[in-house]
Amino acid sequence: MNTEFGELAQAEYRARHVRRRVYIVIGLILIVAGYFLMAVGPGTSSDWVLARAMGGLACIVVGFGMAVLPLLAHWTSGD
Repeated sequence: MNTEFGELAQAEYRARHVRRRVYIVIGLILIVAGYFLMAVGPGTSSDWVLARAMGGLACIVVGFGMAVLPLLAHWTSGD
């Protein structure tokens, strides 16, 4: 009985860490995509500049949350 529980606990622990790594990678990709969205050329119309800047800022904020929150949870929980 203990070995089944131990194996289940190990599988949950590994799944949690894999999920955390995936969130961090997706968050970093969103941050990079946000910076690419915010880089506009000088000939771009003002409507597109505003849309790209807002989209880029949203990607950066969401990506930062996805990349940093799992790390903060890990550091504060003691896993």
